Amino acid sequence: VGKERPDLLAEQSELVAQQNEFTIKLKELEDNLLFLLATAEGDILSNEELIISLEVTKKTVTEINQKVLIAKETEKKVAHAFEAYRPNANRGALIYFLMNQLNVIDHMYQYSLAAFSFIFNKALDKAEASEKLDERIHNLQDSVTYTLFSFVTRGLFERHRIIFSTQLAIKVLQGRKND
Repeated sequence: VGKERPDLLAEQSELVAQQNEFTIKLKELEDNLLFLLATAEGDILSNEELIISLEVTKKTVTEINQKVLIAKETEKKVAHAFEAYRPNANRGALIYFLMNQLNVIDHMYQYSLAAFSFIFNKALDKAEASEKLDERIHNLQDSVTYTLFSFVTRGLFERHRIIFSTQLAIKVLQGRKND
């Protein structure tokens, strides 16, 4: 998602920062109000500073609650967009763990996460662009599968390529069944 839609990551970061600011502001208001109540002398209804503070706190809390509702709606939209790219993440994870298991066949077959990430990002760049999200996701999935398959089979002995190909086909079909 970060490579495909960096705006979503930025929006999500802003939401988290905004929620943190709201929490801090509410805590400050609460502390201030409690301090004023604790230090109030005599009749608290005649304490103008306390009454003004209560009104300001009430107004600020109302504003924050409205902003929190808007933030929750935005958070749902961002989560929905993130969810749309989940099949690509699942396919990437499936292939990575399959690559990782190749060392059972032969100890020479060891791939690093850095190498996988590099090839995965390369596959995302090579994917055919599309205006429709579903089509784009399908193009990304095909590109990731083909590019990683090519990368892995390039380094395998001929007799092990069929094993990897079969395992990949089975895992992909099982993944489609679960989607």
